[in-house]
Amino acid sequence: MSSELNETQVRIYLYIATRGGNTSVREIARELNLPPSTVHYNLKRLVELGYLERTPNGYSVKKPLKLTSHVILGKLVVPRFLLYGLFFAGIFTGTVIYTTLAGLNPDRLLLLVVSFLAALLMVTEALVMRNKIIV
Repeated sequence: MSSELNETQVRIYLYIATRGGNTSVREIARELNLPPSTVHYNLKRLVELGYLERTPNGYSVKKPLKLTSHVILGKLVVPRFLLYGLFFAGIFTGTVIYTTLAGLNPDRLLLLVVSFLAALLMVTEALVMRNKIIV
């Protein structure tokens, strides 16, 4: 289903989805730095596939696109790994506070190391994936 979309179509879809719909071909072409003919062709394809619909004011989202690498939060497209990284950063911060109050022992040291490394890896992967959207 989603493997039938190319990178340009995903970029156009996400632009419309994060702008709340009703966007014109010229606006999309200008914002995404694409030729209007390319935008028009890909919009037509997205309408044929049922992801977008043409309205009197432009194009709007008809059905959601299932992304495997990113999450759409309102008007933001966020890499999933960033959310995981923030989770582990929260665990690390909580462990630092608890260790400061209660003292260091081997279990807390292990938790500090693992949560720090997990947060670091997840955020690094999120930075690598920020422009690579996988559907």
